[in-house]
Amino acid sequence: MEKNTPKKSRVIDLAPYRSSIATVASALALAVIIELFNHRSFLSAAKFIFLRPHLFFLNFIIILFTLSFSLLFRKRKAVLILLSCLWFTLGLTDFIMRFFRVTPFAATDIALLESVWSVMLVYLKIWHIVLIGVGLLALIFGFVVIFVKAKKEKTDFKTAACMISVSSILLLLLILTYHMTGILPSHFSNLPDAYSDYGFPYCFSVGIFDRGIDRPEGYSKESVEDILDSIGATRKPDSSQKPDIIFVQLESFFDINYVYGITFSENPMPNFTSLKAKYSNGFLSVPSIGSGTANTEFEIITGMSLDYFGTAEYPYKTVMQDTTCETICYNLKEQGYSCHAIHNHTGSFYDRNLVFSNFGFDTFTSLEYMQTVTENPIGWAKDSVLTGEILGVLDSTEEQDLVYAISVQAHGRYPRESLGDYEPIKVYGVEDEGRATAIQYYANQLCETDAFIGELVSELEKRDTPVILVMYGDHLPSLDLTEEELTCGSLYQTEYVIWTNYEADREVKDLDASQLSAYVFSKAGFSNGIFTKLHQNYSDSENYYNALEMLEYDVLYGYYNAYNGKQKYQPTNLRMGYKEITVSYVSEEGGILKVNGENFTPFSVIVIGGRKYRTEFIDSSTLVTSEPYDDIPEGGVRCSVAQITRNGEVLSEVVFTKTEEQKISEKSEKSP
Repeated sequence: MEKNTPKKSRVIDLAPYRSSIATVASALALAVIIELFNHRSFLSAAKFIFLRPHLFFLNFIIILFTLSFSLLFRKRKAVLILLSCLWFTLGLTDFIMRFFRVTPFAATDIALLESVWSVMLVYLKIWHIVLIGVGLLALIFGFVVIFVKAKKEKTDFKTAACMISVSSILLLLLILTYHMTGILPSHFSNLPDAYSDYGFPYCFSVGIFDRGIDRPEGYSKESVEDILDSIGATRKPDSSQKPDIIFVQLESFFDINYVYGITFSENPMPNFTSLKAKYSNGFLSVPSIGSGTANTEFEIITGMSLDYFGTAEYPYKTVMQDTTCETICYNLKEQGYSCHAIHNHTGSFYDRNLVFSNFGFDTFTSLEYMQTVTENPIGWAKDSVLTGEILGVLDSTEEQDLVYAISVQAHGRYPRESLGDYEPIKVYGVEDEGRATAIQYYANQLCETDAFIGELVSELEKRDTPVILVMYGDHLPSLDLTEEELTCGSLYQTEYVIWTNYEADREVKDLDASQLSAYVFSKAGFSNGIFTKLHQNYSDSENYYNALEMLEYDVLYGYYNAYNGKQKYQPTNLRMGYKEITVSYVSEEGGILKVNGENFTPFSVIVIGGRKYRTEFIDSSTLVTSEPYDDIPEGGVRCSVAQITRNGEVLSEVVFTKTEEQKISEKSEKSP
């Protein structure tokens, strides 16, 4: 009789797949954690994961694809940790940034990183910055330790290639399928909603690769010529009237009275309210909420819409870095205007000191070129300084002027704890104490900006020459407002008003930001420029938006068919500051170097031999330094004066060389 021998159970050896399993598990864990950050609540994240599993799976595959490359390295555990930390940091950064602004963290924000340093202290306290610095150093140190101590393992290139190939093919199939079926949109109309609806990894990744304007279907020389014929591009402009034209872009300016259930001890913006009742006005649709000033600015100046650009793209940091295009500046230059930009914030923010040359501005007066600037409680320059700067620019030229002024005072972050400052306007109807404090602070800053508006209008009324003054908000403030809270407009609408010092018809009309400048031109009697004509003559056509997209592509990425095949506009020789800074004399007494000249500001710095010296601003004509300096041989460059931002960037520099008269004077003083 045969004995029954027990069958051996078959055990699967998972050792060869350990690295692959770790990669998949890491990707899954990161996908969950990042969505917790993205949705900022367990319930909201759970709804996304379980009610939209197909979209959660897409985000998981995106992370898995990037982590799969760790399998190519011998120290794959260390590389896996590095890549995982990178994704974790991106998600955490978005979580933190959403506390300071409505707009989520996008890939284009990385390009703006250099501009962050000038405003960091407004958003963060010193201990926050120190903590972030310590955290980053600890993270770097920890990774170095892990990488050094990590054991080298044999690379299984077959498994790595399989993982990368499968995840990449699956990712491509998912994206194509989701786009074809309409699950994924071709464009995000609302970025915060998109991040919530489609997940952080997908939206962030789209921002990396989705740049510029896609070639429109049917783009050709003939199609562009057909558009030009339709919009009347060959008509001669009517230049019979030439008023000074002033645009004032008001930072986070919004009628807070439109928020349901909130009242104030007095109207925070009486001047703007009064102007709306007497002059042309309406709602203005802008491309962002809570941030993105430069994008509203781009639409106003160029007449182009950002709807056709990449997701969360800032043209200031991409295409406008090295190209020119039609703008209100170039259009008005054809009418004999001088064009000036003014901003009471640092000149390098959004690279304005670079791109404004490509926009056709002649001068750009930033904070570093202003004499008497006061700051609000959280460190933004007050807008009252803009009145004198605008009037100064108008008086500095013989011809008519375009002035594009950008305010900053009402900028967030709005404090949720009382700063102990006197705030005459009180808020009522807000239950949350922190939010009430933030809204009350905002209302009082709004009131001061409104006072600047009143003062500017009062001064412009005194001028004999005709003036058109256009004032509008760039976007809503970052006060966590919801659509349901607004009694008028939407989260993507601010307001504008057009004041004149001469009699003009009042009209109430809602506009897109890209249409505003053409609308203002029509009131001034101008119609030159293809985008001006498009908005003025073609906005009622059913082909209007297709034509706008076609022309935008043509003049920025196409073959310049609208300009007979070549770029029409050349960059200007942009001068920083409408007042010329000069150095007239340099002297030394008792170890103190004194520099005399004109139009110095507190941002003027003495530079000797390329080294910046600690400089004391005495007045607009005198700078001194008591810091020991290296002597320069007689007859050479004695020194220079540079305008330097708070984060150390040189905006302009005036080099001083001894004149022959000074050399003779110095020799005579030395003679017995």
